[in-house]
Amino acid sequence: MAMVKSMFKGVLCSVIATLLFVLVFAFIVQVAGLSNSVISPVMQVVKVLAIFVAVLIALKPARSKGWLYGGLVGIFYMVITFLVFSLLDGQFVINISALSDLLFETLVGLISAVLIRMRNKDVEVV
Repeated sequence: MAMVKSMFKGVLCSVIATLLFVLVFAFIVQVAGLSNSVISPVMQVVKVLAIFVAVLIALKPARSKGWLYGGLVGIFYMVITFLVFSLLDGQFVINISALSDLLFETLVGLISAVLIRMRNKDVEVV
């Protein structure tokens, strides 16, 4: 039960941080007149950092299977952000882009967990 609570806390913190960043970034794009080509790479970096932070928070009580929890955090983050941004956009579209995001964010969660666990010598990597 502690893992579920920790995972929820990590994902929730990261989703809120992502929403706040998107609001600030949208304002900056409008004011500075940045090109649309800047948005996608910046959002990918934001997703990676948000998932890393979520995994960092989620793994605190875990002693093993960090990779599994990291992957689940990536999946939960993707699903929640997809639902939130779909609600804000007013349409739910599941397409190849959404599926590639799911794969990407799951892999980011897995890799983040392995990297975090490699740093902590007192827990199992696998």
